[in-house]
Amino acid sequence: MTDDPIDRDLAEMAGNPRVAAEIKHHLQRLSRGVGGPELAEMASDLLDGRTSLREVGKSEVYADQFAAATRRFLNWYNELTPEECEELNRKAQEEFGVDEG
Repeated sequence: MTDDPIDRDLAEMAGNPRVAAEIKHHLQRLSRGVGGPELAEMASDLLDGRTSLREVGKSEVYADQFAAATRRFLNWYNELTPEECEELNRKAQEEFGVDEG
């Protein structure tokens, strides 16, 4: 990662350089449109320094997209078996050195 504002924000927020790098990777994917035009705009603005994570978090502009994504994630997560949850947690620990928390 570089010394761009987004890199500093991600490092502070994630507290783990591997997690921060993974988040940035996904922001880059979002900026290419994989999550739709609104999230592409948000990700591009973050990556290009036109806004910050704090500003995005306080804004209501993307609230609907975040709420929908959160619902999709929770639906997916709640359908996992205990074994799948255990495997997911094991992979996260292995890849990022983090626990479920």
